[in-house]
Amino acid sequence: MRGHLSGLFAPWRKQLTLAAPPSESARKYSTVLKPKNTPSPPSVSSPPSAVSQGKDLQQLLRREALSWVSKTGVRQRLQRFGIPKDEVPGLLSAFARDVHNGRAFRLKEKTPAELARLSHDTMSSSRNLSIDSLLTSFLYTWATDPRHGKDVQNHVSNLTLDRMTRLRKAVDFTRLAGSFPNARKMRRKLILHVGPTNSGKTHTALRTLAAARVGAYGGPLRLLAHEIYERLNTGQIVPVGAEAPANREVDDNSNLDAQVPGAPRAVLKQGDPQFARPCNLLTGDEIRSVDGATLYSCTVEMLSLEKCYDVVVIDEIQMIADSQRGAAWTAAVLGCPAKELHLCGEERAVPIIEALAEITGDELVVNRYQRLSPLSIAPNSLESDLTRIQKGDCVVTFSRTNIFNLKREIEAKTNFRCAVAYGRLPPEIRAEQAVLFNNPDSGFDVLVASDAVGMGLNLKIRRVVFETMSKWDGWTEVPLEASQVKQIAGRAGRYGMGSEGGEVTTLLPSDLPLLKAAMATEPEPLRFARVGYIATTMSDIFEALPRNSSATTMRDALIFCSLLPPSLAMIGSAVKEVEATRYVDSFIQDLTFNERTLLLQCPFPSLDDRCKAVMGKILTAYRNQIKVDLRDILSDSGLLPVLEEILSKKKINEAPRKPRQALGVLESLHSALTAYAWLSLRNALAFHDYDLAISLRQATQDAMDYCLRNLDTKPLNLRTRPGKLNVHKRHAPLEARSPDVWSLKEIASRSQIAL
Repeated sequence: MRGHLSGLFAPWRKQLTLAAPPSESARKYSTVLKPKNTPSPPSVSSPPSAVSQGKDLQQLLRREALSWVSKTGVRQRLQRFGIPKDEVPGLLSAFARDVHNGRAFRLKEKTPAELARLSHDTMSSSRNLSIDSLLTSFLYTWATDPRHGKDVQNHVSNLTLDRMTRLRKAVDFTRLAGSFPNARKMRRKLILHVGPTNSGKTHTALRTLAAARVGAYGGPLRLLAHEIYERLNTGQIVPVGAEAPANREVDDNSNLDAQVPGAPRAVLKQGDPQFARPCNLLTGDEIRSVDGATLYSCTVEMLSLEKCYDVVVIDEIQMIADSQRGAAWTAAVLGCPAKELHLCGEERAVPIIEALAEITGDELVVNRYQRLSPLSIAPNSLESDLTRIQKGDCVVTFSRTNIFNLKREIEAKTNFRCAVAYGRLPPEIRAEQAVLFNNPDSGFDVLVASDAVGMGLNLKIRRVVFETMSKWDGWTEVPLEASQVKQIAGRAGRYGMGSEGGEVTTLLPSDLPLLKAAMATEPEPLRFARVGYIATTMSDIFEALPRNSSATTMRDALIFCSLLPPSLAMIGSAVKEVEATRYVDSFIQDLTFNERTLLLQCPFPSLDDRCKAVMGKILTAYRNQIKVDLRDILSDSGLLPVLEEILSKKKINEAPRKPRQALGVLESLHSALTAYAWLSLRNALAFHDYDLAISLRQATQDAMDYCLRNLDTKPLNLRTRPGKLNVHKRHAPLEARSPDVWSLKEIASRSQIAL
């Protein structure tokens, strides 16, 4: 779960801003959808016979319900939701009777869109969980329906029925748009900019933002938020209505989408003071304030929905369907009080945004963009031969272990050195690795990366090579979706690199047909926008559940009992999210609701044992003494000695002994420091060592960068995939990056805190 701070924005000044017109390449593909006078639920395509579909669903749900009511897990969950143990059997028996006679589901009262949604859920890949959730939700709908009042009251007390009614109300999302009164008071205009990677879809939106008096950018990564913050403050983004001087060059090293040819220059290599706009930065673990700023660059979770804007830009809008973070995008689309809301992303997001705009009654304009450089599929794979790797290649795999194995193997079999990029690396380090790869004189000519390359990095990739066409989803190995393949493949051949465009292929011959099929497949439109906790939902659920209910029970109530319209779906239950909730909850049962809410939202990698141990110390210290001293937390963690060793090696330009092992420790330390900084921004009195955390985190990033530049190279036996056989090792050449390497004592001195 990710946090959200509200009320951080300064008072607004009124101003009317007109959207910049789309570029010539986009204008002819524009569509304008006017709102209806009375908003109606979005339409979802249904089978030819809704009556037949209803009968099939009735039979399926009836069959499933008969076994569901007798499951021990179901009964225990209902007890956790506040239904007394002695009342559960009678309630479920009455529900089963009404299931049998057709009164429990009342599918005849459902709209075609609702029936289509039910049909989809019962046939989904997570069918068992979906049916469990559906039947739990049906139980609560049935029990709280006045038409069944007498029958229900024969089996449960008035207190139980009242608790069920309050819980049902707390998780009713059918009128979610009404939870954002500021946005509903406005006549908003939604402007969608959609297209593939390297289509220039973000530039018009950013130029409009740069011209607004009051506005905000909301992106998926703090890396992107930092870039927008810096470029607005330095005058590198040319506002709409202004024209860049002829002697100013376009910046082709931007992490933003490519510049549309023929369109006015949007992002300049060097800033122009006349275009500079004061802009504040708000991310989960960092706030930078600039005097007089009325523009804000944020991660999406940090975008305030309490104040009014002229222009807001939301990037990567397709993440509205992401099972873990999508709720933040949904809240932004439904609740952001902006006269113009620019949404940038993939074409497959159009139907769900249309559905949400129909709910809110807002005007919607769709601008479509085409890729600016060609992208082709190579006729052959690499035939499992890494000696065929070329300069400018990006080899994509989906595990940290594979990334380092491939790096070693490529460097052993070729004359190339490899930069790396993967999710656990801090955004700043990923950006530095991208700079190394993009610089033709750095000596790093190949990139080995995870799907982290698909978003937020400017990469001059000539060819993308998929090491595999499947990935681990936390539960099992699953094929890559067509949309994932296209987004990653689309990083090849960034516009401006040359007329030849980009190319994509696979390492293994057996994967090439899968790649071709994925590239030829039109990605399915997003069916649902994700929802989760909003400001009042969590407290309402907490009040409806028994006293001292665990956070796991609160999450289960949200997932199993929620009532959703056809266009919305609940957040998912990834392994790491479930584990994080359980772990944090084991420390905070006796804290207040507000304290528990804060600590539960703190982001940290729960599957990282080292970081998890540090988080446990943080939670224990807060529970026992409120004040959390970062020095005490880290003193016996075993993490600081590794940082000290790498910094000392860097200072004398000596290779670390075991850089890969050290890198893993530093990743854990960086995550722990980020979690502490996140908490400090929300409770500075308890988590008072913010400056020390930031200083240590910067030092950790320097140490991580040094480790990456000095990773061992070990040749491996390549069979059908890179293996893990250790033969011998040689050190890659050393490169000193920065002369001002600080020791931990120097860091503490600069932070005015003694370690």
